[in-house]
Amino acid sequence: MKKILKKNVTKFILLMVLFLNITFSNIYAVEIPSLSAESYIVIDSNSGRIIASKNADKKKYMASTTKIMTTIVAIENFNVLDKMVTIPKECTNIEGSSIYLVPNQKAKLIDLLYGVMLRSGNDAALAVAYFAGNKDVSNFIEDMNDKAKDIGAYNTNFVNPHGLHNNDHYTTAYDLALITKYALANEQFKEIASAKKYYNSDNNFYFINKNKVVYQYKYGTGVKIGYTKTAGRCLVASAKKDDMEIIVVVLNDGNWFNDSYKMFDFAFANYKNYNIIEENQLMLTDEQKNPVFAESGFNYILTEEEKSNIKIETVKTSEHITNDNNNKVYGFYKISLNNDVIYSGKLIYK
Repeated sequence: MKKILKKNVTKFILLMVLFLNITFSNIYAVEIPSLSAESYIVIDSNSGRIIASKNADKKKYMASTTKIMTTIVAIENFNVLDKMVTIPKECTNIEGSSIYLVPNQKAKLIDLLYGVMLRSGNDAALAVAYFAGNKDVSNFIEDMNDKAKDIGAYNTNFVNPHGLHNNDHYTTAYDLALITKYALANEQFKEIASAKKYYNSDNNFYFINKNKVVYQYKYGTGVKIGYTKTAGRCLVASAKKDDMEIIVVVLNDGNWFNDSYKMFDFAFANYKNYNIIEENQLMLTDEQKNPVFAESGFNYILTEEEKSNIKIETVKTSEHITNDNNNKVYGFYKISLNNDVIYSGKLIYK
């Protein structure tokens, strides 16, 4: 009975380690004054720390910021982005923003993705969904919703790949930040989202990015604008200064760009990125004087005042198990800020 209990405790501890590794920390999320957004959030792209927020869990319509998910799912679904495809009639003449595709037009998949992100082409988004969904858009919508759940965006639902209004098509500022954090980890997505323009002479495609963040803000790196009458002006923006990248989401914000720049300025002025634990860092020696290492490292953004409030504790498990690389696991370490756990990782022998 005691052995079973020990195993269950060990499993529970490891599950907690995994949980702490993937959840966002909402420590000291403040509201920034004098902003117009009905809903917003500011997060660190690396750790996911929430710096500031307002109504971040309120379900809202997101217009063409939908296309962030469209693009990352398409990138993951497509094997070859340079593949040439023939545009079907049902993916043309779509209302709203367009790259003006015509039936039987030839285009590369990469052309379509740039058309989705830079020009916000609803026809391009539908064509991407058509081909990435194995010529069935509904398959692709299912992939989008599955990916949202995988990421942890549980208050999000997609019914189309472009963001034209539908009462059942919604997200939250928090979920959209999660989705963007995930997408920005993909280098191909990052390259597309940060491009100021795109030109392919073979197909006569020339796109200039509608997202002014990449031109106006000194450290701007992307990602997507959106607008419908119902959703209002929506913007997901990213900016990188030194080794810190910030994601801002504003929903229904008439002053969308300037508000985003204020949030970037606030984040860069008050926070720095600190390497708290390095991967394979020596953490302790056990009773037999065997060295024990941190399996993973951890960086976190902190204010100057918060640095001294970081604590690192180690915990030994009741029995030794192995990790995926067949290293014996000693236990785990946890990092706390003002007594709130912000990260947990495994301690291993080598």
